[in-house]
This record gives sequence, structure tokens and C-alpha cells, in this order.
Amino acid sequence: MLHDKLIDAIAIRTAVRRYDPDPIDDDTARRLDMALDAANTLSGLHLQLIRNERQAFATAMSSGRFANVTTYLALVGPRGDNESKEQAGFYAERVVLTATQQGMGTCWVAGSIDREQVERHCSIERGEELYVVIAIGLPEQHEDYARRSYEEFTERQRTHRSSKSFEEFTPGMSDETRAAAPAWFAAGVEAARKAPSARNLQPVRFSYRAEDDTAAAYIDAGAQDNHAYNDLGIAKLHFQIGAGSGTWAWGDGGLFLHR
Repeated sequence: MLHDKLIDAIAIRTAVRRYDPDPIDDDTARRLDMALDAANTLSGLHLQLIRNERQAFATAMSSGRFANVTTYLALVGPRGDNESKEQAGFYAERVVLTATQQGMGTCWVAGSIDREQVERHCSIERGEELYVVIAIGLPEQHEDYARRSYEEFTERQRTHRSSKSFEEFTPGMSDETRAAAPAWFAAGVEAARKAPSARNLQPVRFSYRAEDDTAAAYIDAGAQDNHAYNDLGIAKLHFQIGAGSGTWAWGDGGLFLHR
């Protein structure tokens, strides 16, 4: 049941930039804090919920790119640690999918924010840095949003943004290798194609090795993106959920063992 709900969340999640002017309630905030506490325990990161804070997105809201952002997740972890950045993407996206299941909207944001303001309002300990933020809250006109059917949500996702093709996500594989890959690999890549990307660059690629029945995820060698490791973690989570079961090794080029 949980897996099916996560698959549904992947299928309907889109980036939401316009939010309801009313802030999230205390009960919702408590549930988000519990999800973040679990993620921090598993990862050793310092993911935080920041509420009632309008300055970080002030410029983006005045330009019309965002509206009514008063709540966001601040992803904080060890400075200069790529594996921690990857884990931040992996575990924070799990929180995003939980929020999606609960009718909330989210948006990963690498630019369009005043990082200085975020750093003033979150806790950053010695040796830590802010990686990225995620806007979160009830979408604008959420009553209408809640009445939409599953099919309407999936169609909205399909037309919401362009995504790289299956072939672009697996550039090192021939057509024959793609055709011979197991169904779990194809399902994993399809789920990763629906993953958010901190700067919408989708720099993560996948390959399948028939000799040991494993998949690998790696960052495109041509990617010029400071947030590529965040994206690597996000894409790995989506792939894992799409594949149905299995575990990843951390790191650029890390292997996925399907079980």
C-alpha cells in the first residue's frame, strides 16, 4: 500500500510556485517535522522546516515567479560533502512525496532565493552549509486542486514541463541493450524521468549491466551544475520506488541492487 501511494505521488507531483496565503497549520507542521526528524536520523543531515518567513522569496514573489511562499524546507549538511548533498536530495524528496500524498505543493529551488535570508532563519552549525531549499505549502486555490481526479493530475504533470527522453536518460546503452533490460530497470528510469531537478537540468543518467543484473546512476560528464549531487539523490529515490525494491550505493556511479 505504501509503495503504491509513493508511485501515485511520483505520478502526480509537479513544481508548485503559487501557494495559498494562509500558512500551514500546526498539525501539518508537526507531521512534516516528524518526517524530517526521521530523515535526519537516517542520514545525519540537518534538514529543517522554516515557517512564517517571507524574506527568502521576496524578490521572486515581487517578480511574479512565486506567490505566497511563507514556508520552506532548508537542506543543511556538512560543507563540501558531495555524498551528504546526494543524501539530502534522496531523503528530502521522500519528505516531498509524503507532502504530495497529503495534498501539499512543493518546489525545489536552487536559485530565485535570498540565501542570506535563509541562512538567517535556519540553524547552520560549524562545518555545515545550506545546500538548497524546497518551497512547501497548500497550493493556491487548493480546494479546486483537491477536487481534481488522478487522471487530471497525471495529465497536468505530463504537460507541466518537458523531460528528457528515456534514451537521453540512458545514453550509454544501445537500443538492443535497452530492449533486453528487465522491466524493473525501465520502470525505475521512467520514475526518475518524473523526478524534480534543483535547477531543471536533469543531469543524472542510468545504465544497466546484464552481467550482474545491476543498474548504475551517474552524473552527466558535461553537467555544469553545483546541485548535481542533490539531483543524483532525488533521481535515485525515484528510480528505487519505480523499480519496486532494491538498494543504492551512494556516490556518482553507485550501483543499484534489485531485490
